[in-house]
Amino acid sequence: MEALIDLFWSKYADLRQAVERNDTPATAVLDRELDPLLLAIFSSQGKDPASIQAQFRFALDLLNEEADDRGCVRRNAHLLQMLVERYVAPETGIPANRRPDPDLSDSAAIADATADGFLDDALLNRLSDRIMVIAPGYRIFYTNETNARRLELPRDALIGRHFAEFIGIHRFRNEFKSSLDRCFDGESISLTYADQVDGQTVVIRCRMSPCVSGSSQLIGALLVMQETADRRRRPAA
Repeated sequence: MEALIDLFWSKYADLRQAVERNDTPATAVLDRELDPLLLAIFSSQGKDPASIQAQFRFALDLLNEEADDRGCVRRNAHLLQMLVERYVAPETGIPANRRPDPDLSDSAAIADATADGFLDDALLNRLSDRIMVIAPGYRIFYTNETNARRLELPRDALIGRHFAEFIGIHRFRNEFKSSLDRCFDGESISLTYADQVDGQTVVIRCRMSPCVSGSSQLIGALLVMQETADRRRRPAA
């Protein structure tokens, strides 16, 4: 896996140089060579944590490298989604519709659903809380159905998007960025803020905790967002 990824980045660098030189024939050749390498990297089924981690790291690096190209972002988000669908649920042998229903307010359910670096998609989708994993680089790595419904977008349209798009660049820079950085460094953090949802003010409590793989490699920050009505006292009319 690592050899394929190294070969891809070598040819990718050659492609960038060919584009800068305006060398059309070399650009066309290198572009054709990169597609089979992408296919080989993403179609391979990882047999060990190191191989799986290498695939996810490559997907995130590619997403960040081509973040300014909207078409590439959509393609790379799709590739990342392929990995999520392949590895996201642990092999429990129990059909999703026969797993016990969790207590939707029980944080233990979330802990169970994210154990050993795997995200139990069936379980997380039953929770009423909004759940995301934000990768280093601040892009959405995973979202459950509750969060996608709140943001009124399909889940696959959220994967790979920058987190600041959904909370606002000002709030991201002033409230979330430093907290996410601390979470990437291993801290668990709680942050509370007010927002407008459907014309009403709601209070959102966001709990962040590191999300790591079974091999102790950082995947990102696991965000659990709980919304409650704003009960702050309002001035009399």
